[in-house]
Amino acid sequence: MNTRNEEGLQRGLFRDFTNALGQQMFFWGRDVIHSSGNLLCEFGLEREKSGGLDGTSCYRMEYEGDIIELHGACVGRYSRDKHGFLYIRNRSRCFLYTEAVPPNPGFYHENNLRSEPVDQLHNAGRLFLKWWVEYENWISETTSSCYRENCFRAFPRLPKSKAWMEPQQARKWLHAYHENSTALCRAREWGDCGGM
Repeated sequence: MNTRNEEGLQRGLFRDFTNALGQQMFFWGRDVIHSSGNLLCEFGLEREKSGGLDGTSCYRMEYEGDIIELHGACVGRYSRDKHGFLYIRNRSRCFLYTEAVPPNPGFYHENNLRSEPVDQLHNAGRLFLKWWVEYENWISETTSSCYRENCFRAFPRLPKSKAWMEPQQARKWLHAYHENSTALCRAREWGDCGGM
């Protein structure tokens, strides 16, 4: 495969990863209102008042020396010694984030957001994904076997939402993306390229 095709595939895979985050944001919102209690808090995230948008909360925890923060407007992994990762929901985009502390949700300084170089963006995304995969593994062990499927079925009822991939297959795709994105096929081809 030539370099141009490889770069195109990498950009496509990162679009798949970004689409997965759009769906996952809804899932995390459902976890907050779970019938047994707030699953984000049960996993170890601390609920805090949002420093940005009024009347909202964010969830934060330390993870491998970094900060993981989830909010309805954005999610990310923030680091003191390397570029952080930020996904902004209303833009449906991922960025390298250059500050060590999370932004106030809804208020982003453009000079702290970078989308290049692509390889650094992929690496930062995979560092966030490491936490995400651990969380989803915990969800599958902690909740009923149909919980994420029920979240998935509820997601398309939201205006302008588009389901990405059924949860069990999504977990497998995301795990493969985390392990080695260069050998992975696009999400839409996942069943045809041995991902079942």
